[in-house]
Order: sequence, then C-alpha cells, then structure tokens
Amino acid sequence: MMNPKLTMGLRILFGIFLLIFGINKFAGFLEFPPIPGDGGTLMGIYFTSGFMTIIGVLEIICGLALLLGKFVPLALTVGIGIMFNATLFHLLHAPGGVGGAIVGLVLGLVLVFAYRDRFSDLLSA
Repeated sequence: MMNPKLTMGLRILFGIFLLIFGINKFAGFLEFPPIPGDGGTLMGIYFTSGFMTIIGVLEIICGLALLLGKFVPLALTVGIGIMFNATLFHLLHAPGGVGGAIVGLVLGLVLVFAYRDRFSDLLSA
C-alpha cells in the first residue's frame, strides 16, 4: 500500500498537469514548436476538426476530478488514455516533446497502482 500522503500528492500533481494542458488548448499560454511532416499535418487536422477541443475539455474535467478527489478511477482511466495517445504521437511524430507525455503517463500509472483496489474488477482476468 502506498503512503496516503504520497498518493494524494501524486493525484494533485497529475490533476494540475491535466488541468494546465487542458486549459492551454483554449488559452495557448504554452507555446510548442511546430511539428514537421505528417505529425504537423495530423495535429492541424486535430485542431481544425475540433478533436483537440474535446481532448482539452476532457483534460480539464479529469484534472478537476483528481484535484477534488472525485471520480478518481474514471478520471485516471480517461487521463491515462489521453497520455498514452500523446506519448505514442510524440514517439512517432515529435520525439523531442515526448518527455512531458511520459511524465503524465507514468504519474497516471503510478496512481492506478495506488488505487489498485478500486480497479480490481477491471484488472482481474
């Protein structure tokens, strides 16, 4: 069992992480370098199609849920899905930006371990 204070700290950290990146999809206060090639084309499609708006809203909702300690397993499930996809995108198209995505993914996975009792049905064979 993980230390409850450490678990709470990691939950808050991941919540802030998701909240900042979700709000950034609307406010654009964090600038990222352009992504060359197919990755840039794909990211352009994501933005013009509204897909990134949906991701931003989901990140904000998950971040707030984690900060408030509400619906934590659901927030982790959705948040980790977003981080997994971000990690894959960066590995395949923009490796220079993969660090942040990996940090988010690891935070989420550590929290799943910390809340493993709440995921027991999902993780049982």
